[in-house]
Amino acid sequence: MANSKDNLSKYGKAFIGFDEPSGNAMDSIGGHAGTLVNAPTRVTGWNGIGSAMSFNGSQKISFTDLLPVGVHSLRFKFKLGNILTNGYILSNSGSYKDYKGLAIAFNDMGRLELGETYAPNQFNYLTTDTVGNFKDNKWHNFLLIRSLTDVKVYIDDMSIPLYQAVTVKPYDGAVRPLFIGGLHDTNASAFIGELDHIEIYDRVISPIPDKYLVQHGSQYKYHDGTSWQSTTPTEENFIKYGMNNLDHITEIQWKELSGDKSVAMWSDFEDKQFTSVVLNKKDFTVQDLLGDKPQAIYYTDSDASQIIVETGVDPYSVYDYIGELPTVVAYTESTDDIIVSTTTEPFDIYDEFGDEVEVLYYTDDEAVTEADLILEANWSPIDELEGDFEVVTWTDEAPETAQRVLEMKAVPKPQFIKLMNPKRIYGSLDDVFVNDISQSYRDEARYFVAGHTPDKWYVWDKESSKFVVADTSTEQEIMKNGMTHKDLNNLTDKQWRTWKDEYINIGMFLIDNPRDTITSIIETVSFEDYLPRDTSTIKDASLNIINTTAKINIEFNGNVLKGILSDDDLTRVQYRVLLNGGNYYPSDGSFTKLGESPQNIELAIGSKDIKIDDWNTLKVEFQDFFGTTDYWSTQFMGTYSGLMFKDIYGQYFSNEIGEVLQYLDFGIIIAGQTTLEHEIVLKNQYGYDVKDIHLYANTANFPTGMTCEFSTSSSPFIPQPDLRLGGVLQNDEEMPFFVRLKSELGATPDANGSFDIIVRADKA
Repeated sequence: MANSKDNLSKYGKAFIGFDEPSGNAMDSIGGHAGTLVNAPTRVTGWNGIGSAMSFNGSQKISFTDLLPVGVHSLRFKFKLGNILTNGYILSNSGSYKDYKGLAIAFNDMGRLELGETYAPNQFNYLTTDTVGNFKDNKWHNFLLIRSLTDVKVYIDDMSIPLYQAVTVKPYDGAVRPLFIGGLHDTNASAFIGELDHIEIYDRVISPIPDKYLVQHGSQYKYHDGTSWQSTTPTEENFIKYGMNNLDHITEIQWKELSGDKSVAMWSDFEDKQFTSVVLNKKDFTVQDLLGDKPQAIYYTDSDASQIIVETGVDPYSVYDYIGELPTVVAYTESTDDIIVSTTTEPFDIYDEFGDEVEVLYYTDDEAVTEADLILEANWSPIDELEGDFEVVTWTDEAPETAQRVLEMKAVPKPQFIKLMNPKRIYGSLDDVFVNDISQSYRDEARYFVAGHTPDKWYVWDKESSKFVVADTSTEQEIMKNGMTHKDLNNLTDKQWRTWKDEYINIGMFLIDNPRDTITSIIETVSFEDYLPRDTSTIKDASLNIINTTAKINIEFNGNVLKGILSDDDLTRVQYRVLLNGGNYYPSDGSFTKLGESPQNIELAIGSKDIKIDDWNTLKVEFQDFFGTTDYWSTQFMGTYSGLMFKDIYGQYFSNEIGEVLQYLDFGIIIAGQTTLEHEIVLKNQYGYDVKDIHLYANTANFPTGMTCEFSTSSSPFIPQPDLRLGGVLQNDEEMPFFVRLKSELGATPDANGSFDIIVRADKA
């Protein structure tokens, strides 16, 4: 059976994991929704991860057209509760005596009862009370395999069927929906216990899991829980003695096998291409192995320019070690040019020669009639601007369509940014929302608020329940006192109304670094005040109000909801957003405060709030001042946003903020060899087209003698240190590339070598 991931990705017809936070149970492969009857509850999953579903004897779940007829396989986890009569785990026949279909149950003794009916009162098989006893309040692994001629049932032990029967042909159709936890028309025989991880296939799958042996020298060994045992690596011995996993082997037991060791795996999954073995060990540092003052000695008769030795230290300048006037002496037998590079702060020629410089030019070329002088220096026109400066843009585009983009190339450094003009508040301040889409392993950006003159910056103090002056004199104080974007966005309208200044300014402290592990991106900052900006006085007049329904022009792309809410009557409008039937914005399910029409809507939906690789429903309800309500709704497949890396099975390697979902595992790499190439799929999920794609590897954690190579094809593999791809990658378009690792003889061993693949692109 290989493992659930392999089987489901290749053959799975349905998978019910019960991992939704609430509401109906969902089939994450076929998209079927299961209706909860009498509200069964979610509990901790069978392996302590995710959720399972608990049934109390009167609860069940109804699915339509989910269980295949004919040849099929079913696999699930179960834990029996206090069953009083018969507890039906699964049935699409109502009762196996009356309708075509399948029924799986356990009786009050915890023993399996299973029936398949191909006509009323016509049974293919029926188990008895002699089969099994599983009423022990423990999780068990159940597998049913139905071929054209027989039925096999495995529980926990997948090497020997618990029940096997030769039968007539499978039933050819079911007349009722599939019920999980009970029967169609009664609660008398409903299940008491917990279910999880239901897998459904329309074919026979193998019951044998992947098996592992450890190669130690010329012997193949397995650990039986007491000691290491030897065997020969035949298929029969893999199945009989092979280990299902390596979790039970301790570090002490591993050390009993001196010298080199390899892990050998057997699988009967025909499409198996890759496998991985993860061995856990307590954290350690290089100092634990080499001491505080290690030395790296490298000998080679190759080109010495290719030798790279890297250590992790605090930033420093070469002049901190060799003085301000160093001399560089290089000796080589190579005929190639010698290049010595240093990095300095920006300067120009006048810094070296003073305010007045004369250049003498001589040539014996009679064709030259004038001299051209081109000065190249580490300098930018911005260096001429002393102190702080502001960049001002002007456009005659409408506010809702204008785009202001400033592109600068520089070494990332912390910056404190404020709005050029404070925003005027009309009435009371109701809300401030910052769309922070920074990519970082922790919140690094800090936020402050100020009034008309930003001589003082404020933050919200929870203890005193008011805005207080914050110290922003140094970077350390800014990081200590500033608010994160979550702190700012979580301020309530009641808290904002304590802001008494008629203006508001937002100060943002942003941090990036050259390794791209911290990238600060603030997409939008929006404000909302509580009162209308214009009022009217009517005297001695008749007023007839003709109400029209508010209207909305909205789109959802790249996990960002954008649109304009308006009303032809120019009455105030409000809205709320529902995600998968639950309240999303505002979180309490109320409508936003009535605001001026037209009203811009821009809301980023985080991947943590949606169901990834599953269908999601997004609904925007809106109404005008008079309460006339309408709505806009869409369904979308949940995914991450940005440029995403996936494997060939469609599984993501990381999410949009860099959190690791799975590793690209090269396994054990032998010095002097080159690994097989791995195919990676790059998909554009920004919501817009991108161009000038640059792929490269951050190999700061690589051992000496190891390099990473890229190629746009696997046959032939044309090695390149990075990939620069021309053309445009359209939204939702995918492109594959290939990567492999190359090691040299004498490469430094590293049990935990790792690297990052980084992608950059510009908006097309």
